[in-house]
Amino acid sequence: MWETLGLLGVLSLWGALGLLGWCATLIPTRRPAPAFALPLAVAGAIAGALLVPALGAKDAFGLGISLPVAVGAGAMVSAALSVWPQMGTDEHG
Repeated sequence: MWETLGLLGVLSLWGALGLLGWCATLIPTRRPAPAFALPLAVAGAIAGALLVPALGAKDAFGLGISLPVAVGAGAMVSAALSVWPQMGTDEHG
């Protein structure tokens, strides 16, 4: 039972850090992000952070490395999704 609660706690932490990455992409763009970018940024943060223990870092060092990876992955997914709707539109036309 405690292992399950610990896993849920770490997944929640990674998800919250993905939310911070999503918020960090809103500041430089100064425009509203698409609504679908938030859950995908959280899922991307969890997936990115899960790569750290999958690559072999399963100790406290791996947990420490997975935290900034979660923020960065959430920010990258959010930035990619905020640029994606504008691709293919010609604003000069």
